[in-house]
Amino acid sequence: MSWLALATLTGCMRRDVNESATFESTDIGYSASGIELIQTDAEGRTRYQLTATELSQDPRSREMHLASVDLQMKTRDNAWQATARSATLSADARKLAFRDRVLLESSGQPALRLRTDALDYDFLTRRAHSPGSARISFAAGELTANRIDVDLERQRLSLGNSVHGRFAP
Repeated sequence: MSWLALATLTGCMRRDVNESATFESTDIGYSASGIELIQTDAEGRTRYQLTATELSQDPRSREMHLASVDLQMKTRDNAWQATARSATLSADARKLAFRDRVLLESSGQPALRLRTDALDYDFLTRRAHSPGSARISFAAGELTANRIDVDLERQRLSLGNSVHGRFAP
């Protein structure tokens, strides 16, 4: 899937490994700017849209490193947006690890805003996991926890321990 999506990149450059490098001649890396990756469902509706200002591929691991990331996802009942300063897309394009100033927001009711420094998202299960502390804001108040799991499809939220809350009267 990631290779097909790379064909839509603008400003894409191929970087061949030179002969004196320790890599095999088939190892290459990609870099691009102004990228947009779109996945659709069986009916042709957009399932998610991923944009980033920069992308570079590690020639050994095949992971893709992204800068200024914006992921917009649609579920059955809601629309979600995740943003971060950087992210890493796994070689199999199944997982996206957001890092640095991560924000996950829902646009449905009830609206939810999650802030954290790290959030791991699985495209197949449509689940997000914050391995560290996170803050969730919603209409009735705010919660913090040392770990948070979000099932975007089912709109379920699981909190780790050390949960603290503040609610409006």
